[in-house]
Amino acid sequence: MLKHALRFCILFSFGSLFAVYSVRAQQTDTLSLKQFLQSILAAHPALKSAALERNIADAELQSALGGFDPALRSQYELKYEGWQSTPDRINHFSVGVEMPLNTLFGPKIIAGFDRAIGSSINPEERTPLTGQGIVGVSLPLWSGVQTDRRRTNLSKAQLRPFLASANQRFEQNNLLRAAALQYWNWAEAVEQLRITENVFALAVQRAAFISVRARRGEVAPLDSVEALQEVERRRGEVFRTRRTVEQANIDASVYFWTDAGIPRALKQSPHRLPNLPTMDSLQIRADRDQAMALRPELQRLEFTQQSTSLDLSLARESQKPVVEAKTQWLYYPGSSNNDNLKVGLDFSMPLFFRTASAQAELFTISLERNRLQIAQTSRFINAEIDNTISAFQRAVERLDAAEKETAFANQMEEGERKRFLAGETSLLIVNLRERAAAEARVRMVSARADCLRAWVLYVWSIGTIAQLAE
Repeated sequence: MLKHALRFCILFSFGSLFAVYSVRAQQTDTLSLKQFLQSILAAHPALKSAALERNIADAELQSALGGFDPALRSQYELKYEGWQSTPDRINHFSVGVEMPLNTLFGPKIIAGFDRAIGSSINPEERTPLTGQGIVGVSLPLWSGVQTDRRRTNLSKAQLRPFLASANQRFEQNNLLRAAALQYWNWAEAVEQLRITENVFALAVQRAAFISVRARRGEVAPLDSVEALQEVERRRGEVFRTRRTVEQANIDASVYFWTDAGIPRALKQSPHRLPNLPTMDSLQIRADRDQAMALRPELQRLEFTQQSTSLDLSLARESQKPVVEAKTQWLYYPGSSNNDNLKVGLDFSMPLFFRTASAQAELFTISLERNRLQIAQTSRFINAEIDNTISAFQRAVERLDAAEKETAFANQMEEGERKRFLAGETSLLIVNLRERAAAEARVRMVSARADCLRAWVLYVWSIGTIAQLAE
């Protein structure tokens, strides 16, 4: 009996070493979470598409700056009036540049040259044969002093890169969250496969040992059948967990792309489940405050609020009468007296300002609605942080209980195996103990993976999930 027990121990030790060697061989080409996320950040099409938001923002800013481009205007008219007793030829040529300025009052600088000759021409427009040079400025005195449409469009366009950055980080954070959760699903499945393969290898070794003893008549043939039944049962469990690993691998592969935008196969295995990060109340309080500044959802609402505020300022400016002052200095080439000034004042206003008042009211309502959305989103963010903290803490407690359960289950398994070798228990009880120990290890792996998934959701909820790729 001692001889057979020694042989069984040798076979069991050899099988355990083989299993450990297989696990280490699988880990020679593994992929950490950091490497996994870095590959996603480098080549995923969704992130490349989100990066185009910056180009769109630059184009919109360039378009708004175009509102302050100098404008060149030129006109030439030639008219012959033969119906008069003394035929007249009217010759009018004008060229000028107008440039609006992005400053208070929004003045426009005007410079040009006019030449209008002919006896029938309007005396206001008539010039000497040498023409006249013009330098002038026009600026509003009431409506348009604080802002106008040009300056409002430019201010909104200058906010656009801020929105582009928020949209880009929104897409990135959500993608990293989904990818990190899938990575831990994948790692959990691989860990559980290792457990089922080790238990299966143990059953195969025991079945071979019992088969030898049955042929020698040392045990009943039915024990050999029972051992083979347990082998097939565990073999089926290996197939089931292997399918779970394959599915997790396929699901993780969808995040892998080449720089050329071609799907890339995921051939590595994930790292073993690592030690857990820690949380403390001071860090949680600081993270909660930081989340309000980092979450892109709030930043997008803040952009909307600032943009609407600019529209409201423009609408309120439109509720004022338009009063525009114009001043021009006229220069006549060849003339010794160039003290020539031309001033004017334009005034216009709608009688009821209904359009401007309605727009101001709509933008005021939009601001209030946006304020409520910010309050609601802030509350949702705090709730998400609370949920992830709760999930992490409960998962840690589950892991602690699972580790203790696994330690006790391992003791029961080892003790029952020794009793079986001593002939004090049956094969059925040994199988039950091994199943219970394997199930405890699976629960421990599941609890550890839940902790890591809860941590991913936590760093996502506070807006720092990109740090997992650093």
